[in-house]
Amino acid sequence: MGKFAVIDIGSNTVRLVVYENRERAPYVVFNEKVFCGLGRGVSETGLMIKESMDLAVSTLKRFSMLLNKMGINDPRIVATSAVRDASNGSDFIIMVKKKTGLNIKVIDGIEEARLSGCGVICAVPHADGIVGDLGGGSLELAIVGDKKVSNEVTLPIGPLRLQDQMGNWIDNPKRLVKKELKSVEWLSGAKHKKFYAVGGAWRSLARIHMKVVGYQHINMHNYVIPVDEITALAKRISRMTLVELDEYLPYISEKRVNILSLASLTLYRLLRTIKPSKFIVSAFGVREGLLYDEMDEDVRMQDPLIVGCHQVAKMTGRFPEHGKRLYEWIDPLFLEETQEQKRLRLAICILSDVGWRGHPEYRAEKVVAEILYGRLGGINHWGAGLIAMALYVCYGGANHRARQVEVATSLISREDMYYTKKVGMALRLAQRLSAGTSKGLQLAELSLTSDTLLLNVKPDKIDIINDVVRKRLGDLAGFLELEGVVDDSYVFNSEKEKVSAE
Repeated sequence: MGKFAVIDIGSNTVRLVVYENRERAPYVVFNEKVFCGLGRGVSETGLMIKESMDLAVSTLKRFSMLLNKMGINDPRIVATSAVRDASNGSDFIIMVKKKTGLNIKVIDGIEEARLSGCGVICAVPHADGIVGDLGGGSLELAIVGDKKVSNEVTLPIGPLRLQDQMGNWIDNPKRLVKKELKSVEWLSGAKHKKFYAVGGAWRSLARIHMKVVGYQHINMHNYVIPVDEITALAKRISRMTLVELDEYLPYISEKRVNILSLASLTLYRLLRTIKPSKFIVSAFGVREGLLYDEMDEDVRMQDPLIVGCHQVAKMTGRFPEHGKRLYEWIDPLFLEETQEQKRLRLAICILSDVGWRGHPEYRAEKVVAEILYGRLGGINHWGAGLIAMALYVCYGGANHRARQVEVATSLISREDMYYTKKVGMALRLAQRLSAGTSKGLQLAELSLTSDTLLLNVKPDKIDIINDVVRKRLGDLAGFLELEGVVDDSYVFNSEKEKVSAE
């Protein structure tokens, strides 16, 4: 199964994203967007302006050439609000076909809302709440839950729809936004649900919040903002002029500044209507929804985090099949865990060998950076911090002043830090004992008594225990406030079962 490409022709940007495959957690191998502004002035004249169309065609020519060089012959090319609403939309589609050979599919607003919901589910399988996707020309809303999308609607209140061709606001955009939101019958009855915010303008707003509050992580996906704070920020920015918005230029794209106030106005009115229980930023939307649609049903049911971890282990680890065995080997130390901790511990075990190629002096910090800034799906910022710090301990990390380590520790609690050290030190012992091999772990077992951590070894395999292994056993036992003991007289569970059967 080869690469999968999506070209998204929106009202503000034209973007090409190429995924490595159609599996549950594919890596993005190419991502480029160009601000073409196709939606500017459509609400005023009913037409896309020539300059925007020419830039879009030039951009699509480039994308067509790149796809050809990549050997991708079946890209999904969709156009949304601007092209479907403009009276010269069909002329644009014909021109693109003639000059680039690309076949554009125009999707209606309901389908766009469904795909946005699918995109959120792709990244957050257990998403439950309202999805709002603000594009340049329209706002799509839908409800997600139980891996399904429902109640899809589209509203013509994207920020470019609230401007004329010169970028000036239309008369009383606030009244139009309130009117359109009021027309959605289910919206006022869907209060106090989680809200998943999709779209570049709202991500820019969230980026500003990150900077204002000094949030250390930079990954926008799954960034959670207190509802009162994002509501207040949206209200404040909705009232700012372009000159006043200049103070945020170091944080966001200059191309987003012209629409930020109107995007904030729409968000403010929406939040006042639905009063969500939680505000969550989603970097996944229509493009990932198209990818999700391409997946077989059994693929969709897979856990994107675990699949992604296996993919990373396969690409960078020595023994990618080793993770599940490690998970089982250290299990005796984890008698009380939540289901989410179990899931994250499995992810940590699968990833525990991915940093070995790095230089010993910096591999611990390198692994932390790869977890924080990589594209593992299916986890929030807390989960990323927990995985990163467990692997940091696993690799013997000691430089807590490293920037990425400070970021990771800021995402988790003191109790979480204890848990990550326990997992990391257990893996550090297991990896030294087994040299990273699954079969190596069959030579010994861990067990606990009230005051002792036992490393049980088959009598004829005692030489597998050297001073380094004993030291790591001692370190782990000391951390757990136990005595570490090597026992070569122990009868393994597998051998007990064999005797019992006989």
